[in-house]
Amino acid sequence: MEKHGYYAIPLTNGLFAHKTLPIKFALCVDDFGVKYNSDQDLHHLMKTLKKYYDISMDKNGLNYCGLTFDWHYREGYVDISMPKYVNKALAQFNHPPPHRPQYAPHKWTKPTYGQKMQYAQPPDDTVKLSLTGQRRIQSIVGKFLYYGRAVDPTVLAALGDISTSQAAPTEATVKKTTMLMDYLHTYPNAKLRFYAGDMQLHIESDAAYLVIPGARSRAAGHFYLSAAPTPNKMYKGRFNAPLHTECRTIKNVVSSAAEAECAALFHNCSVAVGI
Repeated sequence: MEKHGYYAIPLTNGLFAHKTLPIKFALCVDDFGVKYNSDQDLHHLMKTLKKYYDISMDKNGLNYCGLTFDWHYREGYVDISMPKYVNKALAQFNHPPPHRPQYAPHKWTKPTYGQKMQYAQPPDDTVKLSLTGQRRIQSIVGKFLYYGRAVDPTVLAALGDISTSQAAPTEATVKKTTMLMDYLHTYPNAKLRFYAGDMQLHIESDAAYLVIPGARSRAAGHFYLSAAPTPNKMYKGRFNAPLHTECRTIKNVVSSAAEAECAALFHNCSVAVGI
């Protein structure tokens, strides 16, 4: 591809452009997502690819990397989803529908306001699972992690919590996994909606102090594109769907909620540099 003028854009893995033509494409394994201005530019890319590969093309751009795109050009937005992915996964793990809807992906740790000192969660002392049970937990985490990163970031905190114990899962881990899959049964078809607009990156940063075993805290970040704030006015842009969601354990053991917030802010800004 380099011989024909195409090159990899620095800092963004999988994104390519042409030296002179106004065309870009994102490459993931063997899927190309192409942005072009004219059929002539698209023909140049297709002609180049056909010299080396057998290819097929969908000019409507309805599918990419397992994602389904529902374009609404006149209204200025696109919906991204993964239809039937959750239902097939739940059937794969033989998980039945819950007796009543589950509206939360994980349990909520209620804060004690006014408490001078907050203690870490006690260690999990429930019975450890067999090797078969361990592999099942790992399969569930792997199956839904891509779905969470792609279209439903609401499950990432639960998956992160479960993954911290997937090397040695217990009966408590099974309860967490069951609650998560009950939630996915209740909401099996998540969608993200992206509106056309300005490309100013915004980040909502947050942290949860001492919510993970081992005296660990969680960092979270909601990354989205919208209008730039004006110097003398509060932000009035549109809250868009996230282009990226951070939800991870803070490696260091922090000594306060304020320190956890600073660690989360530092991590989210570090991630933003590449974006």
